[in-house]
Amino acid sequence: MNEILEIKNLKTYFHTDDGTAKAVDDVSLKLFKGETLGIVGESGCGKSVTVLSILRLLPEGTGVIEGGKIIFDGRDITAMSSKEIRKIRGNRIGMIFQEPMTSLNPAYTCGSQIKEVIETHTGIKGKEADEKTFDIMRKAGIPMPEQRMKEYPHQLSGGLRQRVMIAMALACSPDVLIADEPTTALDVTVQAQILELIKELQEESGMSVILITHDLGVVAETCERVIVMYASKIVEEGLTKEIFGNPKHPYTKRLLESIPSLKTEREKLPTIEGTVPSSLNYPEGCRFRTRCLIAGEECLKEPVRTKISETHFASCFKIN
Repeated sequence: MNEILEIKNLKTYFHTDDGTAKAVDDVSLKLFKGETLGIVGESGCGKSVTVLSILRLLPEGTGVIEGGKIIFDGRDITAMSSKEIRKIRGNRIGMIFQEPMTSLNPAYTCGSQIKEVIETHTGIKGKEADEKTFDIMRKAGIPMPEQRMKEYPHQLSGGLRQRVMIAMALACSPDVLIADEPTTALDVTVQAQILELIKELQEESGMSVILITHDLGVVAETCERVIVMYASKIVEEGLTKEIFGNPKHPYTKRLLESIPSLKTEREKLPTIEGTVPSSLNYPEGCRFRTRCLIAGEECLKEPVRTKISETHFASCFKIN
C-alpha cells in the first residue's frame, strides 16, 4: 500500500506557567491511500493534538512541535511556511472538528462559510462558487440546501451542523480527511447517518480518513487499522481484527473489556482504576504501570516496541 501521510517521532509540547506539557511524545504512524485509520484512547491521551499538529493548528505561543517530521505527499509539513501550510489546510487535508456549534462562525450563514473555503482554495468565485456550495451541501445529505445556505448555525440541529462541517471539510475534495469525534453529542441514529455519509464519500473519492473516537464499536465497523494511545504515546497498533481479536497491551485489553454487551447489561461494567497521568509529570518507565494490574519491576523502564506480526505492534514487557 502507498502511504500518503507519515508521522516520524513527533513531539508536540505546550509550554505553560506550570511547566512543559508533553501532549504528544515521540509518536510515529503511517496513513495509507484510501484507508480509514482509527485512533482511540481516553481523553487527554494526545489523539486530538496529534492531528492538530498535522495541520499546524496549535495555540500560538504555547503549542510547539519540538521534534519529528510530518511527511505529506513527500513534503515535511513541519518545515513549511505559514503560506505553504494554508494551501494544504482545508484544501488537500480537510478536518471535521469535535463540536460544530463552536467550530462554525455564528455570525455568518452556513453557505457563506462553505463558499469561503471553495473561493480560497479553488479560485472559483461568484455564482459558480454558489453552485458548487449547493452541490457539496446536497452531497453531504443536507435537505433543502438552497434554504440551509441562507441559515445560520444556531438555526440548525446538531446533526445538520455536523453535516455543514463535513461539507466544509470536503468542499475541495481533500486527499486526507481528519474526523475528530465527528459523532459526539449526536443521537445514535444521526451518528450512524454521519458515519455512513463519510464512508460513502470516501468510496466515491478514494480519500484517506483518520477517525478519532472514544467509541470502539464505531472503530470496529469503520476502520481497517487501529492505533491505541495512552499518555501521549502509542501503546499498540494493528489491523482492526488483530486489536479486537488478539489485543496484547494491558491497556487495550482493559478498554475492550469495558465495552457494554448483552452479557454485561445487568452487571457492573469493568473500569480502569485511576486516571490518565498529567502530561506535566508522567511516571517513570511505562506510563500505564500506575494503573496496570500486572505491572512489575521491569515496567520502571521505558517499554520497547514489540513486533507481534507484520502489522501488529505493542509496547509492553508483559506480552504473552
